[in-house]
Amino acid sequence: MSYSRTDYYAEGLAEAFEEHGVTATQEQIRSIANDVAGWAENVGMAFHAPAGDPREGELSDLRKQLDRERNKVVCGVCKGTGFEHFSGPYHGSTSSCYKCNGAGRHDP
Repeated sequence: MSYSRTDYYAEGLAEAFEEHGVTATQEQIRSIANDVAGWAENVGMAFHAPAGDPREGELSDLRKQLDRERNKVVCGVCKGTGFEHFSGPYHGSTSSCYKCNGAGRHDP
C-alpha cells in the first residue's frame, strides 16, 4: 500500500483535531487533507514575489546610453565631420577619423 500526501495530511490533521478537541469524521478529515494537499502544491505560486518587469532593466540601459550620447563632444581632429582629409602636392585622400571612428563625436 502506498502512502500519499493526502494520507500524510489526513494523519496529521486527525492528531491535531484530537489534540485541540475538534471533532470530525474520517470523511471530513480526508476531504480537508485533500484540500491541504492542493494548497501545498500551490504554495510557491501564492507566495512567489515576481522578479519585476524586465522592461525596467531595458529602460535603465537605454537611459544610460542616451546620457552617454548626450555627453559626447565634437571631435577636435575632424571637426565633427567624421573624416580626415590628407592632401599632398600630387594626391589627396580621405579616411575615417581615428579619434571618433567616423562618428564626428566621442566620449570626453
